[in-house]
Amino acid sequence: MKLLALIAIATLLVLQPAKAAGQHARFELDWNRPGEVLTYQSCGCADSCWTAELRKGRKLKARLRCDCEKLYFAKERGPERIIADRCDEFNTEGKMDLIPQRIKELE
Repeated sequence: MKLLALIAIATLLVLQPAKAAGQHARFELDWNRPGEVLTYQSCGCADSCWTAELRKGRKLKARLRCDCEKLYFAKERGPERIIADRCDEFNTEGKMDLIPQRIKELE
């Protein structure tokens, strides 16, 4: 029984770093409004799948996301709508500047 428990613990310790490596980190983008935070998180497709969320405290104010193909926007908890059939304009070196700019335009 002890041997089985040790094997289970060892397996968990070995697999934990692999699990963490598969997750995409969330980080903050430049946003100059006090009390609000704009975050970005990639979800795959060589960084063509991503979500940017604007929050004030815990409250979601806006979400802009690309699903590797189409661009979506939702304000607060409202319905998400397609705002572009392609996300190509964001697949540039200036992506992290374009995201805050587009959210400001759509608010």
